[in-house]
Amino acid sequence: MNKLKDFKNCDKGHFYPKDADVCPYCPKGSEGSNDKTQVISEPNDSSPVAASSNSDDVNKTHVFGGNEEKPAAKSNNSGFDPNKTFISGATTNDDEDDASASSNKIVRRKLRAWLVTFDLKDMEYGVDFKIEEGRNTIGKASSSDITIDDNEVSSNHALILCKRDKFMLTDELSSNGTFLNGEDLTPKAIYDLKDGDEIKIGHTTLLFKQAFK
Repeated sequence: MNKLKDFKNCDKGHFYPKDADVCPYCPKGSEGSNDKTQVISEPNDSSPVAASSNSDDVNKTHVFGGNEEKPAAKSNNSGFDPNKTFISGATTNDDEDDASASSNKIVRRKLRAWLVTFDLKDMEYGVDFKIEEGRNTIGKASSSDITIDDNEVSSNHALILCKRDKFMLTDELSSNGTFLNGEDLTPKAIYDLKDGDEIKIGHTTLLFKQAFK
């Protein structure tokens, strides 16, 4: 405690040498100074504030309109707290989160059969195509479920439908026709497809094989 006898203590709690006139750690004008910021209402020509502001208060900083009360924001929420930060648009409903997550899931269909061919270029060891439950489009277009690289195949050539473990084949108005076991199919007509059947489109022959008996 003897070491503190050469120090003074200011109103802010700072210790400083007693030979100093003011605390060097306090902001200028914080001790005994009249140069303080004042918050007053907006003056008019006849108010005493306006009169005093033209005289000895010229060295003071005035903030006009500081006393005006602002209406509190209305809220329909009875638990509204003006001291808390709220981010509008944030979703907190667990049901909505679950719905969003389920919409992003990849829907997978059951594998039900294959088409096998040895006729495609650069496929001397053969290639197989999956037939899944539901609609399976066949054509030259890259958007087809089964894309056949054959100049005689139409963009949307044929369709195989798997429904309740039954398979159906339809020619989709192709230019060169669809053949099932050598029979030229009537466009848009539905034909039953069985294990071991041979489908020919363009120059490509496809063997149909079921995944179950």
